[in-house]
Amino acid sequence: MASIRAFISVFILNSEGKMRDFSVIIPTHNRVNYLSRSLNSVLNQTYENFEIILIDDCSIDGTYEFICDNYDKSYIKYFKVNFNDISKTRNYALSKIVGDTIVFVDSDDWIEQDLFEKLNEQNKKNDVIRYQAIMLDDDGKVVEQFITSSFQNKKGINVLNEFVKNYEIYSPLWLYAYSADFWKKQNFKFPIGKLQEDFAITSLVLNNSNCVSSIPYIGYNYYKNPDGIMRNTNYQNQVKKAYDVLYHCDEFYKKIVLNQSDSIIKNNLINYYIGVLENKVKILKGEEKAKYSKELLLRKKTWR
Repeated sequence: MASIRAFISVFILNSEGKMRDFSVIIPTHNRVNYLSRSLNSVLNQTYENFEIILIDDCSIDGTYEFICDNYDKSYIKYFKVNFNDISKTRNYALSKIVGDTIVFVDSDDWIEQDLFEKLNEQNKKNDVIRYQAIMLDDDGKVVEQFITSSFQNKKGINVLNEFVKNYEIYSPLWLYAYSADFWKKQNFKFPIGKLQEDFAITSLVLNNSNCVSSIPYIGYNYYKNPDGIMRNTNYQNQVKKAYDVLYHCDEFYKKIVLNQSDSIIKNNLINYYIGVLENKVKILKGEEKAKYSKELLLRKKTWR
């Protein structure tokens, strides 16, 4: 524990105690070969009033030495932790921010140079600002796009309704910038010990937002890393994801659907979450498939 405190004290330098416009949270675990691309994309922003919260969870690949040897720590707060849990890591990072706006960047992804400048031009009343993203492979080829329509100052539940009605991929955490004040007032927490924590939090964030905007700007580059946890094809990992998603959908039903008075929105939400669970059934086998199918059937009956 003493060594962890030492690491923390080394890296909290000029940024400590000063307000910033943007707090960029970058969790990392054994990603030293990609980390420079991610960090440099933030450090090279045309809008300079930001801080980086770099949370190193259990890395054993020389991440600490790499940061020491290569980076001026003026913009970086580095924390070495031993959580082995991405949700706990992100919750910890959120307790350390001083910025007005929160941006999440994965340690093998990168953002466009003028993202903060584009975000700074938006209405400060926004709780959430959606920007657009692309997925790239090792050759730099765009293999998928995360693009939605542009809009201004919409109620979050109406935005969520449009996403689920159109079956859009909307849950990745890195598709949005979040008001820190809004996040803290709502006391959002990532669920400890659960996979697909992005999916767990984004529906709740949108549901509770009074003002959401979407800008027609591709600001995020998502690297199709074959080693990423969301592409882990280990069967036991797939089973855990299926049951964690079932847990998340139950939470959505209790916290969002049951509190929704508009029957059309309610049905759209139910249909979307049922569809998510139906997709999880497809990847399961044998007894797990039969067991999960029973859980799905139960929710089809009780959620209507």
